[in-house]
Amino acid sequence: MSPDLTSIELFLKAVKLGNLSRAAEQSHLSLSAASRRLSLLEQHFKVALLTRTSTGVSPTAAGEVLAQHAQSILRAVDGMHADLADYAKGATGRVCLYANSSAMSQELPRQLTQWNTLHPGIRLDIREERSREILQAVREGVADVGIVTTRPSEELRFEPYCQDRLCLLVPNDHPLKMRHARFEDLLGYDFVGLEDNAAITPLITEAAAAIGMPLRLRVQVRSFEAVCRLIAAGQGVGVLPQGAVQIFRKEMALRFIEIDDSWADRQMYLCMRKEQPSLTSLALFDYLSANPA
Repeated sequence: MSPDLTSIELFLKAVKLGNLSRAAEQSHLSLSAASRRLSLLEQHFKVALLTRTSTGVSPTAAGEVLAQHAQSILRAVDGMHADLADYAKGATGRVCLYANSSAMSQELPRQLTQWNTLHPGIRLDIREERSREILQAVREGVADVGIVTTRPSEELRFEPYCQDRLCLLVPNDHPLKMRHARFEDLLGYDFVGLEDNAAITPLITEAAAAIGMPLRLRVQVRSFEAVCRLIAAGQGVGVLPQGAVQIFRKEMALRFIEIDDSWADRQMYLCMRKEQPSLTSLALFDYLSANPA
């Protein structure tokens, strides 16, 4: 027989507290019943899970492995209860949306608020990821709908979502005073950029390589806000989606310089699997397609 959740929870409490008596008390069990449960757990796995001393208990190497798996199991159970509670309250469906940072920083939150108003019975799960991870999640069925800045491919269904114009950000007092510039005219400056797995970083790296000039990428961080703060602090210039960083422009005393290169005009896409989607997934996909940002 497989271990029951009560025994798994008891084991984790014993590991966390380092004391079987306290773990039994928190689990509303007698000490003898708790000890019996843990003994049966060890018999099931055929390995010692706890080291017992006069001062308490501690996990063995096998116990540490079980603790890691047990935490994942209990998180999954909690998630299961949360999901089913929605249906108990009258939910009629569920859809999972993965979106990149640029979409999340622009009109998508407002659109999703409108969607929730129109579809109050559908639970909407939202997660922010890089475009590469979003595509993988959609392919594997982890995400129902994705919003990415990636060239369409044949394996998934793509529809245009919105334009995502890239621009150069500089501090207000930066010596570059023009409103428009070619990218090659900007490569003499140090750049603050995102991590390598962000879609923008390989894009500007390849653009510099195509010109035959190095990209002086001196600082790399994870978020748009961090890039903006470092630019405002004089650590360099940066390339980011104009719409996504408008909110930081006044607060951080930044200026936009339009990049007069075709690659700076990016298209954002909705994507989903081509196989027969659920009605809720298709409804969200069609809604965002018909109401672009």
